[in-house]
Amino acid sequence: MENNNINPLEGFQKMLLQQHENANGSIDKKLYDEIIKTAEIIEGKGDKSNLKEIIDNLRERFKNEDLNQVTNLFIYCQSFLTTNEEPLPLPSQLCIAIGKLFTHENLHYTASKIYSDDEIDGGSALSFLGYLAMHEQHTPYILNFIKENFSGFSKNKKTECVFQLKEILPENEIAKQIIEDSGITKYELIFSTEEDSTSRPITFKRDNFKKADSNVNPNFQEQKPDNQEPKPKLPWWKFW
Repeated sequence: MENNNINPLEGFQKMLLQQHENANGSIDKKLYDEIIKTAEIIEGKGDKSNLKEIIDNLRERFKNEDLNQVTNLFIYCQSFLTTNEEPLPLPSQLCIAIGKLFTHENLHYTASKIYSDDEIDGGSALSFLGYLAMHEQHTPYILNFIKENFSGFSKNKKTECVFQLKEILPENEIAKQIIEDSGITKYELIFSTEEDSTSRPITFKRDNFKKADSNVNPNFQEQKPDNQEPKPKLPWWKFW
């Protein structure tokens, strides 16, 4: 009987608290603290003259760490640190900067997270993968994954992916082709239990992401564009 008297708001707050505790247990706290400390240093400085040095030092500290954890950290930051005014908080941007160190195996791990049972986590993983495409060495790899698996994305993921590509890789020919083929022209997200919100891999085998590069799907891994694309137009954190 007591359960029936629980305030709906209190119940929702308890659910959010539990969700936060579960997510907090899935991240490397030491690495998270490194990112937060670096973000505080950047935000506390009056100028950004030595940002490159700060980012280089952060990358150096992550070189001997499990870089797959950076994907988990990005998802965590997007889930709990974003605001309407700051949809991509500085800690998330620092995760993207660290992503320059990623190998193909690390990119596989990020891609596998797109197919999470949690649609929000999956959307954050796809967003992270898209931002990593701004690192020139990752661009062909990531765009080929998106191109080959786009039809298996949920409707919301397709929409978010298209508009992200428009923003971060406006001059890339492969990105422009993905956008054109999608037929998506309006940013409309669907929030309905009647809609299928799951994403399914088409050519990507998420069970293979831990295997050596020689064992993974070559269509996902090694296709490169015929022509060298111009570098993407980066936002203010182009100190990457």
